[in-house]
Amino acid sequence: MRIKVRLYGELALKYGAEVELEVEDGTTIGDVLKILKISDSEHHLILNERKVSKDHPLSDGDTLKVLPVVYGG
Repeated sequence: MRIKVRLYGELALKYGAEVELEVEDGTTIGDVLKILKISDSEHHLILNERKVSKDHPLSDGDTLKVLPVVYGG
């Protein structure tokens, strides 16, 4: 199945703003993060405009946004 991953901040500079991946059925968001070597603890995970956890399974055509957590005041 094919998914899109939209990246922001430093990740977009490293990989590009959008990456298309071919993944197997049963792949989770956590699996994709491992492939891209991205820490889930430092990013918000948005799947099809809904916040999800790294354990969420993916479906064909999904769009995953990986947003950096912003700190400061």
